Amino acid sequence: MPALARGDAERLLRFVGEAESLGGDEPFTGDLLVELGRLVQADWVFYQEHDCVPSQPLLLEVQRTDDEEFHYIEELCVLYLNTPIRRHRREGNFGALKLSDFQTRGELHRTRFYDVVLRPYGVEHELEVDIPSQPSHWKTFFFDRARRPFSERDRLVLDLLQPHLARLWQAAQTRRELTAALVGLDHAEAHESRGVILLGTRGEVVYASEPARRLLQEFAPDAALVEWLELGDRKPFVHRLGDRRLVVERVGDALLLEETRPDLGLTSRECEVLTLVASGRTNGEIARVLWLAPSTVGKHLEHIYAKLGVRTRTAAVARYLGPLGPRGRRRGDDLAGADQVRDPALRP
Repeated sequence: MPALARGDAERLLRFVGEAESLGGDEPFTGDLLVELGRLVQADWVFYQEHDCVPSQPLLLEVQRTDDEEFHYIEELCVLYLNTPIRRHRREGNFGALKLSDFQTRGELHRTRFYDVVLRPYGVEHELEVDIPSQPSHWKTFFFDRARRPFSERDRLVLDLLQPHLARLWQAAQTRRELTAALVGLDHAEAHESRGVILLGTRGEVVYASEPARRLLQEFAPDAALVEWLELGDRKPFVHRLGDRRLVVERVGDALLLEETRPDLGLTSRECEVLTLVASGRTNGEIARVLWLAPSTVGKHLEHIYAKLGVRTRTAAVARYLGPLGPRGRRRGDDLAGADQVRDPALRP
């Protein structure tokens, strides 16, 4: 493996140090991509998230060295899913990969992918790196050039950056979840699976939502949670109680607490959707939080209902969250029989 030159190492450290200030609720802004393009020079630098079930592009940020506009091509999704790089990703390799790792230039020129996606923009060389994700949901950075091939130095830079990019994505995701939780503070009910704690300047608790107080009482993670806070660990705090888990994440002076249970055969995306349903979000609100189309949220709910054997949101939440406490009362029992009514929020 080639060594990183001192100047490259300094630029890499500077980028990592400044990247967090360029982010927000969206993890990778145009400004961040411009800075990333200074580390690995390219005619195009862009980032895309893609949900493959159903095939749906989620987020596209583009930066180019001139003013030419990039036009999204619907056929790109199908073509890209069948490229050698994407097939390699399915085996769990998320590092930086070049098209030339799998195809000669002549072989590339004979593909439909080249004719439809690359040739119209003069792209001859592509380097990609993924943030590790579920096979059905990928997060990819693309670097495209018209002439000069990418070097092993470029690959090394992206491989070294990958864990930092993953951390930036997770931090933005947590900020969005915290924002959503804060919006619902005044209407939060104790049985909800997500709670918020706000800390003062000395680390003292100045506010705890009803769900947060319930979760702390049921899981009783006092000593371990205090130790985690004192260590300032960036990784989420996880505390188990039987088959239940309490996950705590810190965002500035706030703690986001969430209870999770076995997924009952649901995918990670379906669990995310159902968790937001449990917090009272509409399909439109869930779509905004997860960067999905409202119709995609509806499709996920269809799949969830089928897997859980229910017909409505309330029944799905009750099935997913399970017992409320030691008395064994299930959340949503007061809505018994509601699954016999068609859910009006679900759209085909």
